[in-house]
Amino acid sequence: MHRSLLRARKRPRAPQASTPAAAVVADAWQRWVAENLLRGVDPDELVQGLVGGGVPSGLARGTVAAIAASPGLAVARACEHKALRLSQVTRLHAAVSEPLVLERRPAPAAPELFSRYWAGSTPAIFTDIVSRWRERWTPEGLRDRFGDVRVEACVERLADARPDANWREHRVELDLREYVDRMLAAGPTNDLYLIANNRNTARGELRALWDDVVLPPGWFDEPRLPYGSALWLGPAGTITPLHHDTSNILFCQIHGRKRIVLAPPWTEPLLDTADGVYNRRGPEALASEEIPAIDLVLEPGEALFIPAGWWHDVRSLDVSVSLAINAFVRPNVYGWYTPGSVP
Repeated sequence: MHRSLLRARKRPRAPQASTPAAAVVADAWQRWVAENLLRGVDPDELVQGLVGGGVPSGLARGTVAAIAASPGLAVARACEHKALRLSQVTRLHAAVSEPLVLERRPAPAAPELFSRYWAGSTPAIFTDIVSRWRERWTPEGLRDRFGDVRVEACVERLADARPDANWREHRVELDLREYVDRMLAAGPTNDLYLIANNRNTARGELRALWDDVVLPPGWFDEPRLPYGSALWLGPAGTITPLHHDTSNILFCQIHGRKRIVLAPPWTEPLLDTADGVYNRRGPEALASEEIPAIDLVLEPGEALFIPAGWWHDVRSLDVSVSLAINAFVRPNVYGWYTPGSVP
């Protein structure tokens, strides 16, 4: 809720607002001020509340200012922010499995997917989904079939310390043929990449790609697949830094390999360094600080189920083609899960 719309909590029942001898606002009212400052209520509204309870205007204003500047309120605010982050994790992830174990197995039937992996917030690698349709999705094959299609890509990423967060500044349109040729000639680099935000799977000229795709029955809402998916296409060396998504995703590795480091949402140190959906820590910090994580190589033909909120860092080891799908048949929007946006 926007702070200007917040209303102060009910005032104390028996104010005893001030004592003339000491000229100090009663404890109950000081607690009321502190609680409502933590909620983001405007200080002027709290001054008015004190005056309405019988506190002289100057004393009321001085009391609110002193509490707002107090070290105790700063500590309380930090604790409240930490509690808000943890409450989001608790709300999103009721089931916690320890220790961290990543299964590699054939794809389950839909009821098992949703009861075991979805509801349990449990990542897994499914080995027999992408293998049914990946043969035509090489960079050269895509170039030969769709070379004249205009696509959006992100370029000149190396000049930016945060190219993924600032992706809009790196957008260009070009033919898929030109992009693939540039990508194959570039060698290992993070300078150019087709990413999720480029929204290329929704382009009508690429709809024929979906004729190749064979997915497990009962998992996805098929009419929404072009709009609820993302094509990732780039050279070896591309990096998507540690971040979490606000939906469950099936990440299909079609061509090349990717190294992925996964960490669960309830990893408290990562909540402390969250920055929006990104994180100021990298995979090296997870290892050096002994933060629980899963370090894996996703092979071509494998699909990784990444539950909403799971931190993941993704790095291409080879020229790579990937497809991320979140158009599941179940409601799949967790936009309220933003612990990195808690101030």
